[in-house]
Amino acid sequence: MNKNKLLMKSLPLVASVLGRKYGVKVQIGGDKAFTDGKVIQIPSMPLDCDENVTNLARSYLDHEAAHIRDTNFEWLKLAKLNPIEMHIWNTLEDWRVENKLAEIFPGCRQNFKWLIRHLFINDSGQSQDDEKDPASAILNCLLLIVRSWDVPELADKCLSTASVVEKHYPGLLSQWDSILQKIRTKCDSTQDCILYTREIVSLLKGYLKQNDNDHKLKSRKAKSYIQDLEKLLNCDTTNLPKGLGEILEKQLIHHAPENAEQGLQVAKDGYKRLTELDETELAQTRRSSTALKSRLHGIIQAKTINHDRIGRHGSLSTAHLHRIAVGNPRMFRSRQESQGISTAVHILIDCSGSMRKRIGLASQVCHTVVSALNSINGVSVGVSAFPAVRAKGGGNYDEPTVAPILNHGQRLHTCFGVAASGSTPLGESLWWAFQRMLPLPEKRKIILCITDGVPGNLPNAQKAIKDGSQNGFEIYGLGINSEAVFNLFPGKSRVITELTDLAPAMFDLLQDSLIK
Repeated sequence: MNKNKLLMKSLPLVASVLGRKYGVKVQIGGDKAFTDGKVIQIPSMPLDCDENVTNLARSYLDHEAAHIRDTNFEWLKLAKLNPIEMHIWNTLEDWRVENKLAEIFPGCRQNFKWLIRHLFINDSGQSQDDEKDPASAILNCLLLIVRSWDVPELADKCLSTASVVEKHYPGLLSQWDSILQKIRTKCDSTQDCILYTREIVSLLKGYLKQNDNDHKLKSRKAKSYIQDLEKLLNCDTTNLPKGLGEILEKQLIHHAPENAEQGLQVAKDGYKRLTELDETELAQTRRSSTALKSRLHGIIQAKTINHDRIGRHGSLSTAHLHRIAVGNPRMFRSRQESQGISTAVHILIDCSGSMRKRIGLASQVCHTVVSALNSINGVSVGVSAFPAVRAKGGGNYDEPTVAPILNHGQRLHTCFGVAASGSTPLGESLWWAFQRMLPLPEKRKIILCITDGVPGNLPNAQKAIKDGSQNGFEIYGLGINSEAVFNLFPGKSRVITELTDLAPAMFDLLQDSLIK
């Protein structure tokens, strides 16, 4: 299976790719699905997401991103639509913005088609008994007609629902054909959807008024249908069918685990108060980093040295002109350049409460490694700490968070001092790091996890390591007085029991991975 197909099977990585592509922020965690116009929130998902769940999440991202990119919410606010108008507008606007997005990103058109088939054809709980509520069948018929423009397989459902509407409201559907035709060919903006919505509602009100005037000619049952239509036009949102976005939200929440903390979550950006290393600590890091630089530079130079090759092409080598006498054409010199280093290294530091007595040394050694790696051309280094807090001055650890200490490409500073407190959201932080590193240009991506205990959500951590490794990330662990890293990072971990072992173990582990 190629790398792109593997990536598309990992929900956090898919969310990261789509978020960057659409220019929106995507978060995974908690027990709700929503968007606030800037952030799209997906609830915590099962660790063993099947293809349907991943496709639902992708379709939800596409759908909400389409609204964020192309819906003019200011116009919608000014329109002051009532509930029935809002419902009809949603039906039209959903279709419009999805098609706009598909024009820019053709790949998402297949996602939308899959979604419509899944919701309305493949028996996923969206079938409704229109005979029991003929008035609502009018709205269902509108939805099916609009969606059938892109998914012709809905034609049978359209005819079935239309027959119910025609049976109870004869002549109604023929009156909106011209409006629907204009919507299909000329609806280009949120404002257009608002105007066409009002045309449809005006048509429904006109039909209601016309039949109210003929009430003496109607049977008691026919009168009740007209009354149902009147109630529909004046009802509140609780009595209207669910919109596509609400249906998607409900299905995603349905698939979320009962305990969100035990599902697949991605850490959110947080804040960590940083302090500068003192002069004594900096002096020690300089001495240690000098030794590491010498070791790494020697090996890297041997791997990237340029060699000359004698062959049929290149510049003439006078030292090999004698080969003419024996008819050997290999007398041209060409420069063979070995592939240089192109590696991004990200260090994740466990700042949980159990690291309190060790966090000072961990910060110091981390600065040492970054100092050494920064001196190597082709190596980009980043450092982050977990857990963090959601805002400056906060102390809330009810959701996993990560705080950057050094961003990739940022100039090295000396503010590596961090305090230790909170839990150990290792898996959630790994997903966060994958999302941050995925767009980096370096060919190799290495993550070093420094931890002293078992993650709070072990299955999530194992899932992150497995998916990350399959998608090209090289993940290593350094255990501090804990052999848990042997199970988490088999064959790619070291354990230290003495504080003096920390620096050599980190150097040895990182050196092996960097020059492999």
